[in-house]
Amino acid sequence: MIQAPEAFTVSVEYSRNHTAFHVHTDGRQEPVARMQKDGGYDTRYPYRVYTGAGLDEFAGYVTPFAAMTAERAELGSVRHRERTLRPDDWTFTQHDLGVLTGLPEGGANKLRHGSPLRVVLDHAWGDALFSFKLRFSSAESAGFEFVRLAGVRARYRITVHDPRVSLLLVLACVAQFNTYAASDPRKAAVDVTANPLKG
Repeated sequence: MIQAPEAFTVSVEYSRNHTAFHVHTDGRQEPVARMQKDGGYDTRYPYRVYTGAGLDEFAGYVTPFAAMTAERAELGSVRHRERTLRPDDWTFTQHDLGVLTGLPEGGANKLRHGSPLRVVLDHAWGDALFSFKLRFSSAESAGFEFVRLAGVRARYRITVHDPRVSLLLVLACVAQFNTYAASDPRKAAVDVTANPLKG
């Protein structure tokens, strides 16, 4: 299993022909991992994750719902259930850690994503102005913090509190949030250029 770095940032690159997520640790200009697939962000192909000095070591597969090793052994799953008047239900299930629940941290996050005001605040302009933090943890694991950083373009900051947490499964969490919960005008641009009828 590939352990996640203690802290890292994930940026996204979109095009009609490929989608890539670049994992950067503090103090390093070159990425330490890359998650990529051929096709737009919403194609059903799994992402392939590469690590190593030249990003040439195949580490495994990631979808917005699960992660597998290079040998296709499943590591766990990520689930998201929307709720209207309470924070959404996020679960991160890693086979050797159990179920970690993701909850919004901070009053602003709870207000924006777990109250009736979400109808007004949970939109693209909100993503541009405010970061959004989830803390995934359980009684058995300190888990990790997941932050969608403020800004028009989607970027993520992960801080890992349990060294047993799998990088591949955290990237599945990033893929799910980025596909279904995050706004980014570059996604809309890819949608329109790939299929003008979608706009």
